[in-house]
Amino acid sequence: MRPQNALDWAAFVLLLVGAFAWAAFITDVNVLDTALEPIADILDDIVFGLIGLAGLYWVARVLGLPPKPSR
Repeated sequence: MRPQNALDWAAFVLLLVGAFAWAAFITDVNVLDTALEPIADILDDIVFGLIGLAGLYWVARVLGLPPKPSR
């Protein structure tokens, strides 16, 4: 399924970030925590939450949620 609007693309990019974070997690390195903790301690938690919401959004899209038309 190809992203069709800006929200689809944003969720897709977050899913890619999450996938790479999980791949690095296998090596016991939390990439997001390492990169974002110096900026703000809560920032990595927010990004992981957004990644989770992006995953739920794509599950809904795959199961039939119609895309919002792009303007």
